Amino acid sequence: MKTCWKCGGELQVIKDKSYHYKESGLDNIYLYGIMQYKCKGCEERGPEIPNIEELHLVIGRSLVCKESVLNAKEIIYLRKELGLKSKDMAEILSVSPQEYSKWENDKDVISSVFDTKLRLIYVLNADHQFGAVLHNGIRFIQQIARNQKSVIKERKEKKKIEISLAEWMRPVQKQFFNEECMST
Repeated sequence: MKTCWKCGGELQVIKDKSYHYKESGLDNIYLYGIMQYKCKGCEERGPEIPNIEELHLVIGRSLVCKESVLNAKEIIYLRKELGLKSKDMAEILSVSPQEYSKWENDKDVISSVFDTKLRLIYVLNADHQFGAVLHNGIRFIQQIARNQKSVIKERKEKKKIEISLAEWMRPVQKQFFNEECMST
C-alpha cells in the first residue's frame, strides 16, 4: 500500500482518467493512461509519471509541430526545456531582452521569423540531448514556415494537447520531428 507524501494517509488509485498536466507550465496538456493517486485523508492528489524526459520531448514536438505561432507559455516552455535564461534566449534569437520579454509576458506576439527560429533551436537541441538526428532536414523546416503563413491569424489558439502514455513510453524514433507531426 502506498502512503501519502503529505500526511502519510492511505492513497486511492485513480485509473482511466486524464490528468491535466499543469506542472508543465502549459494550460492545455492532458495525459492519458497514467496512474494517479488521491489521499483518503488529506485529499492531496498526484500522478505517477514515468519517462518524464520523453514526455517533455513529446510536448516539445507538439509545440514545434503546431500550425499557429507560439504563445507566451509555449515560448517559456521551450526556453526552459533548453535550460536557458530569457536573456540568453534573446541573445540567441538576436533580439533585445526587452523585445523577448514582451513575447514571454504576452505583451506582444512573436513574429513568424523568430517563431520559426525558436522552434529550430529547440529541434536542434533535442537532437543534441538524445544523441541522434531526430528530424528530416529542410523539408521539415519548409513545412513549419508554410504552416505559419496559413494560420497567422490564429495567434491566441489554446488547442488542447492530448498525450497517451504510449507516446512517451516507447523509445524515441529516428526522424521524430517530421512532416507527419504537422498533421497531429
